[in-house]
Amino acid sequence: MSFLIATLLYTGTVVAEENLQEKIKTQASFYIEKNTYIKYQQEWQMNLYEKRIKEFKNDPIGQNKIVFLGNSITEGGGNWNARFGVKNIVNRGISGDTTEGILDRLDEIIYYKPIAVFLLIGINDIFNADIPDRGKITPSYVSKNILKIADQITNQSPSTKIFIQTILPINHEIYTEINDGFPEHAVPLPIQINKINSLIKNNDLGNKYTIIDLHSAFVNKHGLMDRAYSTDGVHLNDSGYQLWVEYIGKDVQSLAINRDAVY
Repeated sequence: MSFLIATLLYTGTVVAEENLQEKIKTQASFYIEKNTYIKYQQEWQMNLYEKRIKEFKNDPIGQNKIVFLGNSITEGGGNWNARFGVKNIVNRGISGDTTEGILDRLDEIIYYKPIAVFLLIGINDIFNADIPDRGKITPSYVSKNILKIADQITNQSPSTKIFIQTILPINHEIYTEINDGFPEHAVPLPIQINKINSLIKNNDLGNKYTIIDLHSAFVNKHGLMDRAYSTDGVHLNDSGYQLWVEYIGKDVQSLAINRDAVY
């Protein structure tokens, strides 16, 4: 009898260890390997990827989380929990990221099946002006990729609520004053941005996703980013992040766990 019990305990331990190793192996596959080619991304963008992916590996999403997914504008928000007074937001912004980059790193998000995803992406797609096949990155291409991101999450994690935020305006005039080293910031892009946002807002996906017109909160009467909210015409200052928090606060708070404050 004692031999049987010992055998069962040993077998259970082996199975548990195998399951643990399989889980570790599965989780390791979430993350893009170093030097992985991502369509339409440039070298400087991939260098930033490597740094952030290391951080993601060390701090997995976990369960019952709200994921903020995007580029430098999302990453620049830093500790979103502190901004909203909650405890279950995870920052998955990567500076320089594009719609193709997001599509290539959805595995982690789908695996953990978060409560919600707040997506803001697309501006770097149309900034990539010096890539060889630049002409393929049209407003239609970008908007389809944004909706594809939402579709892939929904199809594999149906319980996850998707909030698609429209692309923020930019202000090329500010760039000409400060010259931040990124000449693409000096290109006026309101037509492309407006077209992408229009395609997103008028998609034929019914009520599958919530569209948040974040663009409208930041645009001035000239169709550009309001100077009061930006450091360089593209990225946000503290006032810009505060406006963002206020604009989507009710949506976030309705999903938050362990709320410390209500906006």
